[in-house]
Amino acid sequence: MVDVKQEDITEKSAEELSTQTNKIAPGEIIIGVFAGLNEQGSPLVNFAYNKANDPITAISSIGLKPGQAGRQVALLFVDGNLDKPMIMGLIHSQLDEILENFELSLPDNEQVNPVQAENDLEKEISKTDETFLDGKRVVLEGKEEIVLKCGDASITLTKAGKILIRGKYLLNRSTGVNRIMGGSVQVN
Repeated sequence: MVDVKQEDITEKSAEELSTQTNKIAPGEIIIGVFAGLNEQGSPLVNFAYNKANDPITAISSIGLKPGQAGRQVALLFVDGNLDKPMIMGLIHSQLDEILENFELSLPDNEQVNPVQAENDLEKEISKTDETFLDGKRVVLEGKEEIVLKCGDASITLTKAGKILIRGKYLLNRSTGVNRIMGGSVQVN
């Protein structure tokens, strides 16, 4: 018969509990934030379950640049241990990609004006000829209104539920039934 003291059980349970709370399910992905690189060039990350107040060192399956600091990352954990994060990849963000690839070139003697730099950035972003959004559904939401505008044509959606369509020429075509429904319908 083995002599087991209550103290041993309590100590063992506390150790197991602290080990269990420091682990997650194998293969579970957690979204974190890439905080930058330390002095040795190793990535630092922060995430919701991080018990340290500061970002911790991680290993990475991808190359990271200091300019990508602040980007969200997909994290796995070696042996499910929250103290051993591994960056699997960056979370894709079209805006972050544009900002990363944007270079503001200035002559060597010119100072940077933050307001002018922001205006230049907006002009550079607006130079793209086309924008593609992949997905089954795109939601644009505005608290007061949304306006889509091109030249003299516009579509406005208001908070009150009004939809205003304006333009020099309006064409409404349907291969099926074209219904106009409302409390009342006015033509001219």
